[in-house]
Parts: sequence; structure tokens; C-alpha cells
Amino acid sequence: MCFGVLLDTVSIQKYIFSTNNLKENLGASFIVEEKIYKVYLEEAIKEVFGEVNSSLLEDWKNKPEKIAIKKDAPYEVGYVGGGNAFLLFADENKARQFIEQWSKMLLVYCPGVTVAAAIGRIDLNDNFSQTLKTLFETLAENKAKFVPQTVIPRHGITADCARTGYSREVWCDNLPSDERDYISSVANAKIAVVDQATKKYREILKNVIEENALPEQYDFTNELEQLGQKKHKDSHIAIVHIDGNNMSKRFMNQKTLPDLRKLSVSLTEATLRCFKIMLKRLIEEIPRMSNDFELHKKDNKTILPVRPIIIGGDDITFVSEGRLGVWLAKLFLEEFERQKVSDGLRISACAGVAITKTKYPFYRGYALAEQLLKKAKDRRKYERDDGSWIDFHLSYGGFSGSIEEIRKNHYQFSGYSLTLRPYKLSELDELLKGVYELKKKDKRGKSMYPRTKIMKLREALYSGRHAQELFEIELRARGIRLPGYKHFNGTKLVIDEKTPYLDMIELMELYPEFALNGGEQ
Repeated sequence: MCFGVLLDTVSIQKYIFSTNNLKENLGASFIVEEKIYKVYLEEAIKEVFGEVNSSLLEDWKNKPEKIAIKKDAPYEVGYVGGGNAFLLFADENKARQFIEQWSKMLLVYCPGVTVAAAIGRIDLNDNFSQTLKTLFETLAENKAKFVPQTVIPRHGITADCARTGYSREVWCDNLPSDERDYISSVANAKIAVVDQATKKYREILKNVIEENALPEQYDFTNELEQLGQKKHKDSHIAIVHIDGNNMSKRFMNQKTLPDLRKLSVSLTEATLRCFKIMLKRLIEEIPRMSNDFELHKKDNKTILPVRPIIIGGDDITFVSEGRLGVWLAKLFLEEFERQKVSDGLRISACAGVAITKTKYPFYRGYALAEQLLKKAKDRRKYERDDGSWIDFHLSYGGFSGSIEEIRKNHYQFSGYSLTLRPYKLSELDELLKGVYELKKKDKRGKSMYPRTKIMKLREALYSGRHAQELFEIELRARGIRLPGYKHFNGTKLVIDEKTPYLDMIELMELYPEFALNGGEQ
């Protein structure tokens, strides 16, 4: 018997995306992934025990079967990943001292980060799963009980930081010379690690290029305006948030500590592998993007139209040019379903894709992506499905209210729904076949469904049953069928008060042409 300590970051997404500045988002992500559970965890151990045995912190990844605490080690790492950590201590008082030291360090060096901890006895033998489950339940109770103050409160005599709304209390030398100023300690901590965050993701990109012997050099940008948007045209970005399905339950169900460690390592590796494959596919398509995308160059490197922000555990967030978001999310989900993790069971994930104006407040776009992700997860649960689902939304301007309110106000008409979102991956494939048909050209290069007809179709969908019947009559008279989708055979616009055709029309704008029809165009 020993003492387990569960550490968790509360509201990670809120901390990372509380600003509109992409660099600060990257810095915040780096703090969560690399600082909290590595640098400051190690320093807190050193404060409590006087020295650090690196093998007790690192062996869990490469030697999961080795349980040092059974052989009188004072502590060791159970696992670290996805914004949380599980540690083991031989002595309860030392475990409590560790939590105290670690929390103090985060208050000083990572202001604004909110964490929760739980401590409890862990049986490393037959009752491991049950004692771990009890510890997770204690952590959930602690998170619900108390929200600590992690920033210095504002006072009437202090000026507000324009970046965060907190008090301006730190002079920041890491900003460009013409922007240097007093800012909040929260923003300062994020800005201080931007270069380290950039270096980390460049290493991932370098691996993709070298492993696949790609001839050209590429780089990521820290500027949303350089994601490949065309000048003088409507400029959109896609904010994509992907999260694994039911992984917390999978972790709690592990029967031994080695099983738990293996699952953490294999899941993290699977997520990174999928991102790399997605990145490789994107790079392979770069030559076909020259007409529709404006790719920037810097230091003889092509700036990719995608920028990762979070890759941790089963959680991934990236931003891309608006027309690439649904495609990239689909690529990632397809690859994620092909991965095998240590428990031998299938993994899947859901994705929310929010396409907004480039200049629109980033944190609001992210909040929309989070809502869309939840819609996808809720539908998956309702359908009792075990696969991957995706939801998306295109905002032509600003928006207000929740996604439920937006869809109620703009996607429902006369009692029927103008959207079938969210979609299971296989359903999205079926829908994209319809999009391909709508964009298809004949041998003379003439569109089979010209733009005027697509506009009439959209108008009919919004104009009620009578206008739809007239449109259907016109189609029959001209011998034209709309693309099919499931039980829609192309002669009816609305069946059972639902229609897939507005989703197809929106995807005509949202999905890259080179990726339709399996990329065979």
C-alpha cells in the first residue's frame, strides 16, 4: 500500500484560449504541456526530498512494469499526460508536502493556472483498479468544492492589462520594442515561453519532413493572417478541437499500474502519430493549393496553412485556413480510428470545427468549436455509437448565443431542420459524395449544377413547402436529380422534416475541391 496523488489542470481550455493572441495561446499550451507536469513537478520533488532521482520520474514511460515504490523508493511517477498526472509516495506527509510546494510554484511561475489535487491510499496489487477509481472520485469532488484564487486581485488603483483584463503588474521585455509595456503576470508568463513552444512544434514538423523525405522546407506561422487566406476575399480560419471518446473511463478501468502507464504512453503516441500523418497529407497536397490558397514564404520556407496549438493525450486543437478545417479534422479522425493502444480496444474521437472570420475574437471562435465538439459527443452518445463524429459551423460574420440558439434561429424553418449535423464519419463521406456531384463539371467543363441553380436550391430550402414543391417540379421537368444521401434519392428536398442539401451547399464552400471524390479530381 502507498499513497497516490492525482493532479489535474482545471479549465485548461479557458486558460489557454482566454486571449485573442495566437502567440499567447501557444505559450499557455506550452506551460500546461511542458512546465506544470515536468519542470515544476521535478522542482517540487526536489524541495520535498532534497534531490531528484530522474529514473523515478522518467522510467514509467520506458519501463512501465518497473514499480520502484515496491522496492522502497520514496516516490515515483505513475503517469503524466493530457493535462494531468498520477504520482505515488511511500509517505503520506511527503505527498502532502509535495502538493503544497507544487501549488506554490504554480502560483508564482504560472499565474492564472488552476489545478486540483487528490490524495488517497493505492493498492498496487489486486485492488488497484478500485483504489484508483476512488482517487478519481475524490479528485472530482475536490474540483467541484473549491475554485482557488490564482491571480492577484484587481484594485481600483491599478491599471488593467489590455491582454487579459487583470492588473498590469509586470514590465514585459519579450514584446516587440514598440509594444513593450506593463502587462499582467498571466500574460507575461505565456509570452515568456512562446519561443520554446514554437521550437517544440517545429521539431514535430522537422520529423515529418525527414521521415517522409519531403523535398521542400516548411514552417508554421504565429500569425492568423498568414494561414493561406486569399487577399481581398472573405478571410476565414477554422478552429478545430478534437477529443478522444470515453478515455477517462478507460484509464479508470485499468487493473494494474503497468497497464495504466502503457495506456497513457500508447494514447499519447497515437495522437501524435495521427497529427503527423495529417500533416504529411496536407504537405502532399500543397502543390494543388496554389490556385485557391495564398501560401506565404519566409526564409525560403513555405508557411503551412495550419498551426497546432495543443497536442496532448487524446486532446488536440489546431487552427487552419477556413476551407481546410473539416477536411483536416476528418483526416485526423480517420487515422485515429486506425490506431491501436495498449488495452487492445478501438479508439475514436469527436471533433468540433468552427469557421469564423480571421479577425473575429479567437476565444469566441474557440468557445464555438468546444460547443460543436460537445454536440458531436452528445449525438454519438444518443445514437449509442462507438465511432467518431464531427460537427461544424460556418459563421459569415459575428454571432451571438449558443450553437443551439444559432441553429434554432437560422437552421430551422416551418418546423423542419435545415441541417443534419453532427455527422458520423461514414455519413460525412456520403454527404461529401453529394458535394462532389454538386461541383462536378461535364466534359466541356460546364458545371452540372450551375451557381444560379444552387442559389435557387438554397432559396427554396428557406422559402417553405410550396417553393420546394415548385423546385422539385422544375427538376423533374428538366430531368435533373439532386445528389442522393441515404434515403434521399434526389427528387425530394425535405423528408421527415429534415434535409441534407443545405449542409451540402455549405460544404461546397468549406471543403477543398482537391480533396473531394477521394482526391481524384
